[in-house]
Amino acid sequence: MKLGTIMTMLGMGAVLAACDCCPQGEAKALSQDKELRAVMDNFTQNEVPAATPLVEKREVELIRLVSLVTQQSGALLQEEVATALAQGLTPEEILEAIYQCAPYTGFPRTVDAVEIARSVFKAKNVKVDENRGTVTAQSRLEAGADAQGTLFGQTFRDMAKNGKSGMPTINYFLASNCFGDYYTRKGLDLNTRELLTMAILVNLGTEPQLKAHIGANLKIRTAEYVEQAIYNCLPYCGYPRTLNALRLLKEAVAETKVAAVAKTMPGKDWSVFPVGKPNDAYAKYFVGKSYLDMISKEQVGVGNVTFEPACRNNWHIHHAKKGGGQILIATAGRGYYQEWGKPAVELKPGDVVNIPAGVKHWHGAAPDSWFQHLAIEVPGEGTSNEWLEPVSDEDYGKLK
Repeated sequence: MKLGTIMTMLGMGAVLAACDCCPQGEAKALSQDKELRAVMDNFTQNEVPAATPLVEKREVELIRLVSLVTQQSGALLQEEVATALAQGLTPEEILEAIYQCAPYTGFPRTVDAVEIARSVFKAKNVKVDENRGTVTAQSRLEAGADAQGTLFGQTFRDMAKNGKSGMPTINYFLASNCFGDYYTRKGLDLNTRELLTMAILVNLGTEPQLKAHIGANLKIRTAEYVEQAIYNCLPYCGYPRTLNALRLLKEAVAETKVAAVAKTMPGKDWSVFPVGKPNDAYAKYFVGKSYLDMISKEQVGVGNVTFEPACRNNWHIHHAKKGGGQILIATAGRGYYQEWGKPAVELKPGDVVNIPAGVKHWHGAAPDSWFQHLAIEVPGEGTSNEWLEPVSDEDYGKLK
């Protein structure tokens, strides 16, 4: 027997012996420190569950299992396996959660975790269905590509199905091994596996990959559910990695919204005026994204402003010692104009708004529609613009 194998067995034996894992004894953690254990139990069993009611109890338990595998915690993992069984999880679900770690943590952690789980099954005389694989050497690539495509889009499915010789080696491995050998197995469905993958990556702190899998989960679950799932990793990976994951979630949610809006961007026939370029110079005065195309810069300034749905500019005032002000001409979509202290007025193509100098106001798109208007600067003496506070979400939310 090889030395490495002997050392692994000795190390595993030491863990199992210390954990008192045997048919006569219940699984228990190594720690004899009552104060630390009390803090841990309160946080994991009381505080976190109370703050994450959306996450199904079964998925909470699975997240705990993969977190402990990822963190290489033999004693606590042994205890959690026994807890999972007591809560009604099947041994197949437990093993498949551990198997799901393999592509992300590697085989050493996974093999050790499987041995710990099976020792608990043996101690409790729990039988396991050992026939959970669904692919063959010939079908694993296509099956993996299909799973990959379901979660991440047709591009990934096509990339994998081009064949091994037509793509980089890593793409072949990802489709055939990462997805083909694991995501296709019985015991856990595809969506649950993807949630567990996110939890594993939260624990590992691998940001680029984590963000991609957060995005995949956002296609399956609400942002609130994903956020609460991340919190269930906190006791195992700590605050730095949890905070990083929450930052990535915020970024992914924002990018998802932008992508959704981009898909609905008006076509060429929507207006006689172009959408224009991103209005980056004034972005800090807008909630949401706007676009600007200056129709005229001579004699009278005329700007063609396009607002994505729910975009609006801040409250502002056009000042002038004499003359001044602004004229809005709605050209496409549906929007709103509001003066301070007055109800908002709906704007549709052809509507005209005359805004005198000195009047505090805002204008922008309706919540469910793109909007475009021409903004005409009325000539005057001593003219200037004063940008003020944003239109609050609460006030804007009252519009339809």
